[in-house]
Amino acid sequence: MTAEPVHREPDDLVERARTGDREAFEQLVRRHNQRLFRAARAVLHADSEAEDALQQAWLDIYRALPAFRGDAAFATWATRITVHSALRVVRKRPEIAEVTDEEASGPDVALERAEVGRLLETCLAQLPQGNREVMVLRDVLELDTAETAACLGISEEAVRVRLHRARGAVATAFTASYDAVYRFDGARCDRITAAVMRSL
Repeated sequence: MTAEPVHREPDDLVERARTGDREAFEQLVRRHNQRLFRAARAVLHADSEAEDALQQAWLDIYRALPAFRGDAAFATWATRITVHSALRVVRKRPEIAEVTDEEASGPDVALERAEVGRLLETCLAQLPQGNREVMVLRDVLELDTAETAACLGISEEAVRVRLHRARGAVATAFTASYDAVYRFDGARCDRITAAVMRSL
């Protein structure tokens, strides 16, 4: 899948937040809440823990802002802090003897995996026939380029072109579908933003 785009902030917005402008900082919180929530949830696999980690991350970001020099995009820098916040939560969990993936996968994780699987199937089904066949053979059945070309009676270059187009189309469609299912805006964004601003 294509990575979520990283947007550079207007210089004055970050600079104002760095100098203690809370209104500017609140704009940064609202602009990046969804991205950072997803980063936290990817580590923690639970909404409630991810929200707690996100709130703490924003406090850490606020405290660290005076040292931010813009060597990386603000979104990249903030994502790194959020992941560290989520990992601290993981480290605080009780240690468990070695478990298998099946044992570690609770109902929430299983449900999420099933939903992601359904989204991918839907996106794949929307591909044009020729591109869909190539993507299934290459990415699902794991045939190499030469084997795929032989199966379909097309050139290896055609396989590469179709696969590139198919992956791009699936990535675009999946991102749109994922955004619709796993949104972090509206009331949830307002709640986290208000909690962060109260804690400053």
